[in-house]
Amino acid sequence: MNLFKTTILKEDVEFISEVLQSGNLGYGPMVNTFQERFSPYSSKKFNIATNSASAAAFMIFAYLKEKYGVCDVYTTSLSFISPAWAAKHFGHNIIFVDINDNLLFDCKDYHNKRKNGNQAVVMPVLYGGVSTIENWDLVGDEIVVVDSAHCVTPTIPNDFVFFSFHPFKPIAASDGGMVSTDDKEANDYFILYRNFGRENVENTYDVVSNGFKFYMNNLNAGIALTQLERYNDNLDVRKKCHSKIKNLDLKGRLLPHDKKSSYYFDTLICDKDSVVDLYKKYPTSKHYPLIHKTKLFNQKANIPNTEKLHKLILNLPLYDKNIYNS
Repeated sequence: MNLFKTTILKEDVEFISEVLQSGNLGYGPMVNTFQERFSPYSSKKFNIATNSASAAAFMIFAYLKEKYGVCDVYTTSLSFISPAWAAKHFGHNIIFVDINDNLLFDCKDYHNKRKNGNQAVVMPVLYGGVSTIENWDLVGDEIVVVDSAHCVTPTIPNDFVFFSFHPFKPIAASDGGMVSTDDKEANDYFILYRNFGRENVENTYDVVSNGFKFYMNNLNAGIALTQLERYNDNLDVRKKCHSKIKNLDLKGRLLPHDKKSSYYFDTLICDKDSVVDLYKKYPTSKHYPLIHKTKLFNQKANIPNTEKLHKLILNLPLYDKNIYNS
């Protein structure tokens, strides 16, 4: 059973073909249009489109290293690898925080593990598409970087938030990402960084900062614009599918979505004696392997709830309610 599916309609293909025929496939006008139209979703002043969410996270942790030096980054092990890897790459300290019963960042455990000294960076993951985390309670001096790869409309307070437009995400392209912020200094840094650190000078350019080829191209921006146009229609389908799953009487606890959730996928915390049978009936991939157990990190972490619940996770697709007819 596929957990995700990309839906490109005929009218999308017609629009995308126009972008192809324009011959403008690198950085082009569609990128700026997409950034502007995405602003109401991110609720941020500055939206910088990239070629992946991984690139967006990489730029954030590059900026934080240059501005604050080595930071203590508090995040959950139940996440995709690249944001934590980006932080690790720049020498930041990774401190794994336990999850609550809804698989989200546990603020109580964070307070117990909080250290003094380095700048604290908190990176919660909006797992499954939820837009916020209940009982969100921090010290107050943190920089908040939100992993919103699953959610298009985050409401949790933050300084930086990054998004994914991977082919399977709620807004899909062949790939893409976005970093959003209200910080103009950071915005200027990201704009340079995503284009090799280049700054135009008369009829040529100078390289004035670090950077890579991280910008979103015109073609992917065009694809993403078609999906942005149909986001609400697709969201309605996902909500109806979620309602259908709620009525299946599955043996376990179905995690809730909130009002602004993108309903990326459903997650069932299976009853212990039902895990094997449920996986046979709904054979989907599990999101995610725990980061601290990967060969790359291989790090001890005192996160007992993560360890316990990870064994019981069953992710369920929301793109088509007909999946659950039989």
